[in-house]
Amino acid sequence: MRKLLTALLIYVFTLNCYSQVDTFSERYLDSLIISFKQEWKIPGISVAIAKDGKFIYAKGFGYADTTKKESITVKSLFRTASCAKTITAIGIMKLIEESKLGLEDKVFGEDGILNDQFYCDIADSNVYKITVRNLLQQTIGWPNIDIIGGNEASYALKTSIPAGVEDNVKFILKQKLDFLPSTAFRYSDFNYLFLGEIISKVTKMNHVDYILTAILHPINVYTTIPAKSTLNEKAVNEVVYYDYNGEMMPSSFDTSLLVPESYSFNMEPMISSGGWISRPIDMVRLILAIDGLNYPPDILNQKSISLMSSKSSNIKTNYAMGMYVTRNNDWFHSGECTWGTSAIWFKMSNNICFAITCNTLPTSVGSDEEKYIALKKYAIELIRFLPEKLKFIKNFPETNLLDIYELD
Repeated sequence: MRKLLTALLIYVFTLNCYSQVDTFSERYLDSLIISFKQEWKIPGISVAIAKDGKFIYAKGFGYADTTKKESITVKSLFRTASCAKTITAIGIMKLIEESKLGLEDKVFGEDGILNDQFYCDIADSNVYKITVRNLLQQTIGWPNIDIIGGNEASYALKTSIPAGVEDNVKFILKQKLDFLPSTAFRYSDFNYLFLGEIISKVTKMNHVDYILTAILHPINVYTTIPAKSTLNEKAVNEVVYYDYNGEMMPSSFDTSLLVPESYSFNMEPMISSGGWISRPIDMVRLILAIDGLNYPPDILNQKSISLMSSKSSNIKTNYAMGMYVTRNNDWFHSGECTWGTSAIWFKMSNNICFAITCNTLPTSVGSDEEKYIALKKYAIELIRFLPEKLKFIKNFPETNLLDIYELD
């Protein structure tokens, strides 16, 4: 059950808050996070919080590596799963802002952006109707399958493993759409795979290099980098990921080897949809760069930010462009996948912004349905446990932690 659960999180807060405080308290937040960690048996968790652009909280709890007893710190890096979609969306919006791309530009076909021969073996003529806006807002009827990272595309195409970007592109373009573009919402990693391809085509550089040089480095984010697939490739300060039930799976690189599920997938084709590693401080920095407050300075202008946070006008959905937007104008994106990670960034309407990263995804033993129910419960709790408390705090510290501690 690799499918990211973000699509089903329609975010309904219950307001029966049973433990409210109106003055910021580090001890209070510590207790909330530790309680959450213990309840869900999470090895390691890291949290960063900012208010009005100033960092007021940054801490890690538990273990980055339970065997070596290495502790989580504010410098610990985690896979962020689908939170990566926000990064890709910001990159696309930057290109639109610079008039190098348009929301209504067609993606495929002779006059489309991706018009090389590589993208021309298309089985459904309705694919030619897909626009950049459709990809960003996830309003395309790709079949409801989740194969990016595995070898299903290679098996279908009879190509060598592991399945890369090319295999996944060719595979999905051979499928019929389940509904016409712009008529319904369906969350799909394929949408953001193609957005990564668009960035590469328009900029004439690898989309990762563009994101690093045009988006992340200008806002002083240098430790957010593409994730690697295996434990041996773990980055400096990156945590170890723990499959909740100890699942083992064949490696995507050598199916004769059984490895922990967290390390069984090929991350390379997933970068633009779910393949970055980061830390909460930098995840918050990224959102502060698109919050419209201009402290710290925004990476996008106000028009671009407004567009990015706008939902489809003709489809009932809470998804905008690389983020969910609630009726209270809270923004968020979460990432939950069964390769040992769960994460969320969140911008509340009162200018509180936070990010949480964990090195496991709590689930349960049992049938796929039982696992699904457990994952859904956890994902909803991950989204709401801090906002339900933070929204009642009225008095915040004026000090910016970045002015006091060396957090870079």
